Amino acid sequence: MPRDTSSDSDRSDSGSRRSKKSRKDRRRSRSRDRDRDRRRRHKRHRRYSSASSDSDSSYDRRRRRRDREKEKDKPEVERLAEIERKKNAGGRQKEIEARQVEAATNKRIEELVALRVEEELEKRKDEIEKEVLKRVEEAKKVMEETMMQELEQRKQEQLEEARKREVFMTPFYLRGA
Repeated sequence: MPRDTSSDSDRSDSGSRRSKKSRKDRRRSRSRDRDRDRRRRHKRHRRYSSASSDSDSSYDRRRRRRDREKEKDKPEVERLAEIERKKNAGGRQKEIEARQVEAATNKRIEELVALRVEEELEKRKDEIEKEVLKRVEEAKKVMEETMMQELEQRKQEQLEEARKREVFMTPFYLRGA
């Protein structure tokens, strides 16, 4: 700031008055600054509390305006890339949630199926036991029949062998009679 080139006497008279005046001005400006800071703090506090919807909406409007201005400053390519990233982030989140829902659903289905099978087995326990015993008896019968047939066949074979030995052992002259 350029200095006044007036005489020393002018400076001494007006200088003392200026310094006093500037002290008062400084005090006033300090108190104004303090008041302004208090108001700002109060506004900030109100802004984050849910006291009034008007201050919230005005804050939201200011914030949206600021966001729009920031987006205008960005190049078009960056803006489009950011929009794409936001879309993908939302899509990923939905995909993760869908997988979690599907896994929970599958688990619940498996539990219900196991429970239902168990209940059916309990209900039909007697029927199942009867059916198992019936099949076991049928299998026993089949095995007995096959074993009886095999024994009969062996018996026949042994009889034939015995006859052959008899024929072989008997003298020739007795065979014809």
